[in-house]
Formats: sequence, structure tokens, C-alpha cells
Amino acid sequence: MQSEQFTHNIRRKRVMSTDGKIIGQIRNVTFDAPTGQLKALVIRPDAGFDTTGYKLENEAITLPFEAVKDITDFIVVDRYMLR
Repeated sequence: MQSEQFTHNIRRKRVMSTDGKIIGQIRNVTFDAPTGQLKALVIRPDAGFDTTGYKLENEAITLPFEAVKDITDFIVVDRYMLR
């Protein structure tokens, strides 16, 4: 139940890199069902974000949860962990 509430709370948040670039918005979240541990964020990149060098699947970037540095008004990530 906590995973569902966490997912609901971050669903509308935008994702920003540690160097201040807006990457996009959360599209989906994956987690390990038995443990409830968050595994990855699926991000829909903003139109202005250069996705060159990033693996896109269904027009989205999958971000390992380990890349998340902070969650406040934005989800702040180390974008170099995305590549």
C-alpha cells in the first residue's frame, strides 16, 4: 500500500537533472512487488530535452531508482546514470 501512495504522489512530478536541466515527467514507476522496493522511473522526455545517446523505449527513458538524488517539488536525478 505504501508503494501505491508513493507512486501516486510522484506521478505528476517533473524530473530535473543535478545540473538543472528539465528532463521530463514521470510516466510510470516500476517496483518489486514482494518487497515494495522501487526499481525504476519511466520518464517521458520534454520536447526540449536532447535524447541523443539515451536509450528510448516507447518514447520514454527508463531511469534506475539509484539515480534519484532528491525528491522535492522536482525529482532530481543524476542524468549521467540514464545513459
